[in-house]
This record gives sequence, structure tokens and C-alpha cells, in this order.
Amino acid sequence: MAALVTDATGTDVCFVHLVDEERGRLTLAGATPPFDELAGSIELAIGEGIAGWVAQHGEPAVVDDKWNDARYKYIPALRGEEFVSLVSLPMIRQGRRVVGVVNVHSRQTWTCPPEELALLTDVTGLLAGVVENARLYHRLAAREAELERFASRTIDLQELERRRVAAEIHDGISQPLISLWYRLSAAGAANPDDPEVVASQLSAAQDLTTAALEEARRTILGLRPAVLDDLGLGAGIESLAHTLAASGLDVEVEVEPCPMAPHVETAVFRITQEALQNVAKHADAAHVRVELTSVPGGARLVVADDGCGFDPQNVGERRGDSFGLAGIHERAALVGATVRLSSRPGEGTVVSLFVPAEGRSAAPQR
Repeated sequence: MAALVTDATGTDVCFVHLVDEERGRLTLAGATPPFDELAGSIELAIGEGIAGWVAQHGEPAVVDDKWNDARYKYIPALRGEEFVSLVSLPMIRQGRRVVGVVNVHSRQTWTCPPEELALLTDVTGLLAGVVENARLYHRLAAREAELERFASRTIDLQELERRRVAAEIHDGISQPLISLWYRLSAAGAANPDDPEVVASQLSAAQDLTTAALEEARRTILGLRPAVLDDLGLGAGIESLAHTLAASGLDVEVEVEPCPMAPHVETAVFRITQEALQNVAKHADAAHVRVELTSVPGGARLVVADDGCGFDPQNVGERRGDSFGLAGIHERAALVGATVRLSSRPGEGTVVSLFVPAEGRSAAPQR
């Protein structure tokens, strides 16, 4: 495209810069030789230089002598001293969004005639469409890769959950039931003339039955907390906090009504559960604060403790909860939420989750 522009206008060189919206930068993406070798290595801030000004304002700039234009920024690698005149045009998409800038340079003084300016405007419009389609393609490919990774991660989490439930059934329910069977067998085999032995065995059997029922309730609660269906997310978070408080940790809870879709509620509940389990297992904290608040554009969950803290860069090396932290990020991504983790050794840890408003739609009516 750059070569086509120079051939059509009789100019000497053409540079194509693309806008990086997240970083607020213009990056050289292509050019006529020999400057094409510099693609990806030249950057300008939005508003910097003539190209940056065009990107910022979405308007073309026709400059007969760039050395007399205060907006011009000299970049040695682009050998600006060899060129005098410059035409810079924005690549505009729908909604007046600038996706890039095309710069055309001439070694001789060149006043771009209206018909050539119109031609350049048409070319940059076509190029803007090409750029937008390419970006959409790459975003779609990246999204598909993310979905594949999420699917794999979800399967891993499901298998981990199945192993956890199997272990809880084996250790927490099967063992009391086996002991119950022995107690009942002993009661059945006892001498009818010795009622105290029978009563003792039946009493022990009753205790074992109670223990097995309590363990079964805990296992069922772990699979799907009934409090979410009955009372909502706020009550569910409070129940998690009260469970942690029973272990001696000082827990402060503040929750506001934040209606969400059922699957989003479940994800936020599990993220809170995982964060609190990490506090209990690793933080050595005395106090933890849990907040669920409605904020502009969505809802925010904060779990903050005053524990030992850690270096997030070394979480995989120093902490056993790296799988749990990965699970928090994956659960958040699956519902369109974002997670920020802040921690330093000796300064506690803050896990902050933001759920955008679109992730809170279709909430159940209670």
C-alpha cells in the first residue's frame, strides 16, 4: 500500500503508522524501502509529532515545509533531513476512530493538489478497513485460543473438584459408615441379657450416624451452596466469613446488594471461597476484610488480610496456593471479570475482583 501511494502521487516515501490504543502510542507498521526494515521499531506518543497530532485530532495535515511546522519531530532513523514536504492523513473507521496514520514525504517542495488529497483520503479509508479487519481476525484468533485454554482449565478444575469430593466421601463419610456397621453388628451380636452393651453400641452408632450426616451436608454445601439459591451472594459471602471466623480469625464483612446472573454469582462465591482459603492456609493473618460493593460500571469484591504477604512474581516458587490463585484468575476470566493481586512480604495481601455491569445482567428475582 505504501508503494502504491508513492507511485500514484509521485512522492518519495510513505510511512504507515498504526495506533496502539491501550498504550496510547503510534507504531511504524510499514513503509517503502529501505524504511520498511524499521517496522515495529519506531514509536510516537499520541499527540507527538505531526503524525501524533493527526492521530489525536483525526484531521489531515498538509505541510509544504515541515521545518517551519512546530509540530514536526525529527527522528534520525527516518532521515527527515532528506525530505521537505509532508502530507499526513488519519486512517478513520466508524465513529471517527483513528486506527492509524499515513505519512507521505517529498524531497522537493510539494503542495498536494485537492484531487490527490482526495485520492489519498480514499486510500487511507480503504487501508483503515484492512487494518480493522486484520485486528478483528487476530482478536478472534486470540479469543479462540483463550476459550480453548479456558476449556482445558475448566476440565482440570472439574477433575480437581471430583478428586476432592471423592476424598471427602472416603475420609469423612465412608469411615463413619464402616464404624457404624461394626457398632450395629456388635449390638446385634450382644447378649440379650446384657442390655447395657446393646445400649452402648447403639449410642455410639447414633453418634456415628450424626457425624456422617454432618459430613454429607458439608460435602453437599461444597458442591452447591444452598445459601446462594435461598438468600443470594451477600449471604453466601457472609457464611464463608463466619466459617473462617470460627477458626479464630478476626473477619470483617461489608456487603451491598449487587444483583448478578446465577453463574456469575457462583463464580464470585467460589473466588471469595478460594481467596479466604488462601488466607487461612498461608497468610498467618490476624484480620481479614471482605467487601462486596456496587461501583460505577459494575461490582467490586475485595479480600484483604494483614498477613505475611508474599512476592507475586515468585508465587509459583514460594507458595503452595499458586493453583488456587490461577483458579481465581480463570474463574474471573470466564465471566468477563478482572482480578488484581497486590502483596508484599510482611505487608499483607489484597485480592480485588471487578465484575463489569454486563456480567451482572439477567440476575434472578428474589
